[in-house]
Amino acid sequence: MKSINQHIANLLNQDVAIQNCLKRDLINLRSLARLLIKEHSLTYSLDAVISAIRRYDLEDISLPTSIAAQKEFSQMVITTKDNVARLVLKDKAFAEICQDYLHKKILKENSRLIKSKETITLIINQKDVDQKISLFKKEDLLSTQKNLTEIRLQFGKDIGRIKGIVARISSELALRDINIEEVIYSMPDLLLYIKDDSVVSAHKALQEIKQKH
Repeated sequence: MKSINQHIANLLNQDVAIQNCLKRDLINLRSLARLLIKEHSLTYSLDAVISAIRRYDLEDISLPTSIAAQKEFSQMVITTKDNVARLVLKDKAFAEICQDYLHKKILKENSRLIKSKETITLIINQKDVDQKISLFKKEDLLSTQKNLTEIRLQFGKDIGRIKGIVARISSELALRDINIEEVIYSMPDLLLYIKDDSVVSAHKALQEIKQKH
């Protein structure tokens, strides 16, 4: 049978955002204990959970990134573009996209496309979004998400082989309760898509990453 210390440690090991908050002393332990008890239906007392959290080994949490990642963060260029929408389509809608690129060219400017086996994700300028949606059959449009902002992180070189860059970015945004709605890596750029109302907090978090390295 696991001890309470082992149990709480296992729960904390599953949440990078909480680990980072603990490492930086940014979280109230009593509030965290209440959260763990509620979310995981724990039967331990509040004081026992707080005590177990205090015994959690913070030395095993590694916040700093690799030297290579640190160098890339220090040279990272951050730009944003608002009024972005995301369309998720069935794979067969690719025919309409090709036709548009060849003829009407409504989608051609300011659009990005991700194609998987069964779906297509189309990132477009939100301007005239209804006109762009009308290019497709209703049954082929799976979802529409408006009011997104594109954050473009431009690096000096291919970051695909550098460990820790994407993980560091996602964890820093998670700490601020910012969800990444979509991500595209196209060397040397990393494109993040978040809701418009989160862009100020996200930009501040990314600037902090850049300035720390």
